[in-house]
Amino acid sequence: MPRGKYIVIEGLDGSGKSTQHQQLLEHFGSLAVGVREPGGSPMSEAIRNIVKDGSLPRSSRTNNYLFAAARVELVDHTIRPALDKGIHVIADRNWLSSIAYQGAEGVKVDEIETLNRLAMEELFTPDKVLFLDTTVTTCRKRLQGRGDSKGDYFDEKGESYFQKVRTIYLAHLQQLPAVEIIDGNKTPTAIQAEIIRLLEAEFAPEK
Repeated sequence: MPRGKYIVIEGLDGSGKSTQHQQLLEHFGSLAVGVREPGGSPMSEAIRNIVKDGSLPRSSRTNNYLFAAARVELVDHTIRPALDKGIHVIADRNWLSSIAYQGAEGVKVDEIETLNRLAMEELFTPDKVLFLDTTVTTCRKRLQGRGDSKGDYFDEKGESYFQKVRTIYLAHLQQLPAVEIIDGNKTPTAIQAEIIRLLEAEFAPEK
């Protein structure tokens, strides 16, 4: 049985990646399962609640370890088994988010990569990365529009932090294979059409 494909959607909060993630799952139908990071297993969801809690101050290195712990649970219990069964996995974020978000907090990229390599026994490179490149201003407006711009540990960090996140994302993605950078400022319908076009020939999603 052919191994499933590991497809990751990345972007800033408010980039529209969660919307595209859900629509892509609907397009693939029974050929795919969806996961989110952090989360996707009982332990990972518990860690997600801690990470998202803005009332819990912590160092940036602590966040790095929390995300890695949630990730190894998700990879071992959900992602690897699905791929081994020939099922595609469509992920809302993966370790690339740690590179960008914890990198913007001041953790060295080498430290982030080393920790994740140890946690997962490899860096577990996606078969395809879809990065929704959306301006920070657009992201913040979208979050404000849905009443979701504050209260989260990361949401409270401010615009300059997210500018750093975007810069790190774009610099690191250039070093990876199978990356598609998509204009996330377009309408959701236009973005979805572009994603389907990019994936259709390679991964033959269900009609």
